[in-house]
Amino acid sequence: MSKCIAVLITCHNRKPKTLKCLDVLLKQDIPSGLHLDIYLVDDGSTDGTGEAVRDTFPNVHVIRADGSLFWSGGMRVAWQHAARVDADFYLWLNDDTYLLPGCIRRLFVAWSEYAARGQEGCIVVASCRDPDTGQHSYGGAIRTGRPDCYAPVIPDPVSAKECVTFNGNCVLIPKAAFRILGFMRRFEHALSDTDYGLFATRHGLPIVIAPGHLAECKPNPATECRHDDSNWQNPALPRGVRWQKLVGTKGLPPIDFWRFLWAHASIRALWYWPRPYLRVLLGR
Repeated sequence: MSKCIAVLITCHNRKPKTLKCLDVLLKQDIPSGLHLDIYLVDDGSTDGTGEAVRDTFPNVHVIRADGSLFWSGGMRVAWQHAARVDADFYLWLNDDTYLLPGCIRRLFVAWSEYAARGQEGCIVVASCRDPDTGQHSYGGAIRTGRPDCYAPVIPDPVSAKECVTFNGNCVLIPKAAFRILGFMRRFEHALSDTDYGLFATRHGLPIVIAPGHLAECKPNPATECRHDDSNWQNPALPRGVRWQKLVGTKGLPPIDFWRFLWAHASIRALWYWPRPYLRVLLGR
């Protein structure tokens, strides 16, 4: 019997990117015995994304939302719908992430190697590269010593690497891991992916970075470039503007940041939580 990979995507007003993501996904070479079942949350798009997906890819399950979910909430809703069919795997996929040929096959090969050793709960991460520069953009990460900062891991071209958490651009979650971890925790927008990876590590589930770069995704200037006008860390921005970006949904909402730190740093959260807010207030 064919095993199901439920693909989870959320989108908002990025019709060309969303359509390209689905087109590339459906051109993947799927290993024998597997099939894709795609769940896409259209979170309040006003550019016709949902309608275009229905017309172009009629087999995709399109779930309409009101625009309040953002990435974290949208992915949870997609996952809740997919879980009703009891899929064998769940593939997180960002709609601005374009899979390279052989991506899904190589993710499954990496998982199979661990499953053969009795580790069926192994989570597999696809590394992304910038399509313009070829530089690494997203993937697995390791601890740096600070509970609010994780260093990216560059994939090995031929061998899998282990890590402790990940960016959620393209991640394969097997049913065995889902049964232990459940759905991702709800945050306003970000942090859910890093949080999920850290809980997986805490439960002894291996997180594996498949060999090579398997997808393309441009880095987000709002988080990757400190001199971008959309980044709260940009010292050239007025202090009030920086503050609004910091505490906003796509920055570090204080309650979300506290929940994340308390879960993964315990009492040390009292030291790390105020730091970004004090930096902005003091103009640093």
